[in-house]
Amino acid sequence: MTAHAKPFALPLGWISLDGKLIILARAVRTFAQGSVAVILAIYLEKLGFSLVQIGAFISIGLVGTAAYAFLVGLLAGGIGLRRLLVAFSLGSALMGVALAFSDSFLLLSVMALATSFSASGGASPVQPLELASLPETAPAHRRTEVFAIYDIAATGATALGALAAGLPQALEGLGMTDLAAMRAMFLGYTALHIAASACYFFVSSRAEAGTSGQRWTNPLKLPSRRTIFTLSALFGVDSFAGGMLAQSLVSYWFFTKFGVHLGSIAFIFFASNVLAAVSLWVAAKLANRIGLINTMVWTHIPSSLLLIAMAFAPFAWLAVGLWLARSFLGQMDVPTRQSYTMAVVRPEERVAMASTNILTRSIVVPASPTTATLLWNAASSSVPFVVTGVLKIGYDLALWGMFRNVRTPEEQRRKERRAAGQGRVRGPV
Repeated sequence: MTAHAKPFALPLGWISLDGKLIILARAVRTFAQGSVAVILAIYLEKLGFSLVQIGAFISIGLVGTAAYAFLVGLLAGGIGLRRLLVAFSLGSALMGVALAFSDSFLLLSVMALATSFSASGGASPVQPLELASLPETAPAHRRTEVFAIYDIAATGATALGALAAGLPQALEGLGMTDLAAMRAMFLGYTALHIAASACYFFVSSRAEAGTSGQRWTNPLKLPSRRTIFTLSALFGVDSFAGGMLAQSLVSYWFFTKFGVHLGSIAFIFFASNVLAAVSLWVAAKLANRIGLINTMVWTHIPSSLLLIAMAFAPFAWLAVGLWLARSFLGQMDVPTRQSYTMAVVRPEERVAMASTNILTRSIVVPASPTTATLLWNAASSSVPFVVTGVLKIGYDLALWGMFRNVRTPEEQRRKERRAAGQGRVRGPV
C-alpha cells in the first residue's frame, strides 16, 4: 500500500460536513412532506372543508411560496442563509401543529400563507437557500454530482414518505380513530421539521461563502441579471409544460383510457420514481463528458418525444413502457440545471438566481392543471401530452440556441486544456 493510500476513505468524503447536513435536512423535509401530501385532502375533508376550500388552502400555500421566494432573493444576503433555513423549517413545524389541533379554515389558511406550506413537497423558499449553499460544500469539478446526490435523496425520501402515508391505517387497527391517526401524522411532520432545522443550525458559516452580506439585493442591478431573468423565463415555460402532466392527472389518464387498476398505477409510479432517481446520477456523469447544457437538452428532447408518443399508444403495456422510458430521461436535466445555474453567476448572485427560478415556477405552475383539464375536455385526454411535449421541445431548442456557448468555469478550462493539447500534438505550422 502506498503512503498516499486512504483505505478508510468514505465514498462521499469529497462532500463536506455542511453538504451532508444540507442533504440530510432535504431528505428529512421531503419525507415529511411526502407523508402528509397523500392524506392532506382526505384529512381536510374529514374536518368539514369543502372541495373549494381544500383547493383554496393549497393555492394559498403556493402564494406564500412565491412571496417568500421573492423576499429571499432580496434579503437573504443581509439575514443569512443559515438563519433563514432554520426559520423556514421551524415555520413548517408550526404548520404541522396547526393542522393537528385546529379545524378553522381561516387559521389554517393564514398559517399556510405565513409558512408557505407545500402540499406536494415541490417548490419551497428553502430550496434556493440550499441550492446557493451546496456549491461551497464540494470541489467545483464535482458540483453536478453533489446536486445529483441532493436530488436523489429528495426523490427517495418522497417515495418513502408516500409509503409512510399508510401508517394511519395501521394506527386505526390499534384502536385510534381515523382523525386521531391522521393528526399523529401531522405531529410527526412537525418533529421531522424540527430535526431538519437542527441540521441547518449546525451548518457552518463556510456554506455561506460568497453571499454578499449586503442588507438587501436588487436583482435588476446585478451584473448577471440578463442571464438570471432569461434562464428563469425559459425554465418557466418548462415548468408550465411539466405542470400540465401532474402525477394525479397521468394516473387518471391511465385509469380512464386503459382501465388500469389503482394498485397497478401505484406500482407504475413507484417504478418511475426509482428510474428517475437512477437517472440523476447518470446525468451527473454524462455532464462531465458532454457538458451541462448538452446533457439538459439532448436527454430532455427524447423524453418529450416519448410523451407525444404516449398520446397515440393503442395498448396499456405500450403506454406504460413509454412512460417508464420517459421517467428515466425526463429528470436528467434537474441536477444539471441546478449545477449550471449556480455556476454561470457570481457566488453572491446564487440566491437571486435560485429564488427567481422558484418565483417563476410558483407563478406559472398553478395554471397548468387547469389548462390541461380544459384541453382534455375540449378535445381529448391525449392532447395535454402532445402540447406538453411540443412546449418542452421548444424550450429545449431555445435553451440550446441561447446558452450552448455559455460555459461554466470548469467547462471553459476543459475546453482550453483540450485546445492546448491539440496544439501540442500538431506542433508548429
